[in-house]
Amino acid sequence: MAALSAALLPFQVHAADPAPGVKSIVPICAACHGAKGVSTIAGTPSLAAQPDIFTQYQLVFMREGGRKPGVMQAVVKNLTDDNIRDLGAYYASLPPPPASKTAAKVDVDRVQAVMTPRHCNSCHREDYAGQGETARLAGQRQDYLIKSLNDFRTGERRGRGMGAMMEVSVTLHDDDIKMIAAYLASQP
Repeated sequence: MAALSAALLPFQVHAADPAPGVKSIVPICAACHGAKGVSTIAGTPSLAAQPDIFTQYQLVFMREGGRKPGVMQAVVKNLTDDNIRDLGAYYASLPPPPASKTAAKVDVDRVQAVMTPRHCNSCHREDYAGQGETARLAGQRQDYLIKSLNDFRTGERRGRGMGAMMEVSVTLHDDDIKMIAAYLASQP
């Protein structure tokens, strides 16, 4: 067993230290998003293992007013482009949040019947780890997923300007959204 552990050691993901330019910013982020990027605050997303470009886009959208971030407005308004690049890289380097053990149990076939025709896996990947400018959904807070899907459905949030999330969410019912969020939160 020790030999196997030693053999796998080079393949383990280790979080990078935050770049010098954001060392003083990361503790501010951690107050809500968690010390390791895993949020314990209702309605606040986990940032751990979010794709670098996704985090960068979201911070720019917030800074420039494309997203109304509420309390985040005070944090993002003074971020430089370098800060945003460094924060994206830092949060992407963190291990993903653990799968929720408290998410409601759902019928996987029923979830797939809702998600498959919407091609969720084509942007967010088969494992829902996200890629490029699309979010990691696996292990995300269930309450935040519900809020996000509702925001996309109502047009409060648009995504990267393409409207794809509005298109796939507009026909979702409240029960569909709750079921999808529970499923995604429970994924590793």
